[in-house]
Amino acid sequence: MPNILERINSKILLKITLLVIVEIFLIVSSFGVLAYFQSQQLSLGNSINIAGKNRFLTSNLLLQTEKYLDGTSNASQLKAAVNGLQSNIITLKQGGMISGVDLRSLSSNFFDLWNIVNRNWNLYKTSLTQIMPYHRANAPTTIALKATKKEIDGQFRKKQFESMASDLIVSSDRLVVQLALQTDKNSNDLILLQILFAVLIVSILILILYLVARMLKPIFDLTQATSKINQGNFDVTVRQRGIDELSTLTQSFNSMTASIRELIKNHCDLTTKLELANEELKRKDQLKNEFINVAAHELRTPIQPILGLAELLRRRKSGGAVGGSKQEIEQLDTIIRNAKKLLRLEQNMLDMTKIEERSLKLDKEKFDLVENIEHVINDFGNESSNKKIQLIFTQPSEPIFINADKVRISEVISNLLGNAIKFTTREAGRDITINAEKKNNEANVSIKDTGSGINPEIKPKLFSKFVTNSPGGTGIGLFISKNIIEAHGGRIWADNNADGKGATFAFSLPLNELTLPG
Repeated sequence: MPNILERINSKILLKITLLVIVEIFLIVSSFGVLAYFQSQQLSLGNSINIAGKNRFLTSNLLLQTEKYLDGTSNASQLKAAVNGLQSNIITLKQGGMISGVDLRSLSSNFFDLWNIVNRNWNLYKTSLTQIMPYHRANAPTTIALKATKKEIDGQFRKKQFESMASDLIVSSDRLVVQLALQTDKNSNDLILLQILFAVLIVSILILILYLVARMLKPIFDLTQATSKINQGNFDVTVRQRGIDELSTLTQSFNSMTASIRELIKNHCDLTTKLELANEELKRKDQLKNEFINVAAHELRTPIQPILGLAELLRRRKSGGAVGGSKQEIEQLDTIIRNAKKLLRLEQNMLDMTKIEERSLKLDKEKFDLVENIEHVINDFGNESSNKKIQLIFTQPSEPIFINADKVRISEVISNLLGNAIKFTTREAGRDITINAEKKNNEANVSIKDTGSGINPEIKPKLFSKFVTNSPGGTGIGLFISKNIIEAHGGRIWADNNADGKGATFAFSLPLNELTLPG
């Protein structure tokens, strides 16, 4: 029902519907008028035929009259001729079935002419009735009849009847002529009506075409405007015409384009502001990187002598030359351990800055990965011993030569091994297993600890910047390790162990012809 109401309320649909109804009415009316005129023409044609038949019937009556006067015909033949003409004249006016034709009554326009015909017929019939009784009374013998006819002047009678018959024929011909003229007039009127209906139908069609053209004009304008918008020109408007649905559509389109232009303007303004903000962020980021670089280098300057002197002093204390208590040696170990931690932090800061600036460079060389792992394990020897953690390295049967940045790969192994030691406590277990092997044209290294494992909440972003599972961690070691491995074309991953104790961190590096031993 709402759809029907909407269609009824459509002004365009209402206009077209009215025009179509008028068009249908005109077409139906033209067919109706044509049928009516054809019926009238048929009726007039039948009337002409019946009126024309009066000539034949009058001639036949005159012949029968003359024969009757001559005595060569009897009264019944004469009556038959009289009845035929009389029936023809009466049916011509009143209508009815005659000669196999269902004749309509004569139009009132022709009553005057018919009255003349009827008057002439009445004169003829009256004169005829005057002679018929006399002949019936004197019909015993032929000789007496001839004598009687001579007495009543038969020749005069014939001329009298011929004159009346002539008047009757003439009046009938006049009626035929008028009926024919009316037929011609009807034909001409029919042609004029057909022309009028044709003009009206064509006019309605032209009006419909005009309405459709007016309806298509805004659609064409909208199509062109849409094409311009598709090409990126939003500074377009469509002229609004009328108050129908297309006018509403045009208004909505113009409102939409105005909104789009406003949005584009706001977007451009925001883009300009964002560009300025980005430039400011880049400038501040550059200042931050410069500060980090300066701070890192400045930090390295005091750390190196502190670390060097602390290691020298520990060797002297532990070598027995100077002698030192166990407490002093432990204090020196603490200094050395924290100095190394600061040194690694300084290196991580520099590496993170290079990664963000995409300036991390690899100094590739051919080396034995197994030997590289052993050196890193040795570096963590004291730290693991202090925590009573056993580092177990499962060495392969043969060296694994790779073409990579030896220092960077050592850094990755150090980060992973340092994390494993950090999260492995006495309560959790004391073993850390390091494994290296060749597999599927790759060098795989895994470090399995027995610590607390990876928190499921941070696992999806474990290798992102500043993500850590340790309260004291910086969260940049794994981020740096991931970028170093990926810069070598490898991959790095981590999973909790199946037994629920600790986690395994692993990475793989591609092997190629350059990595094979020479």
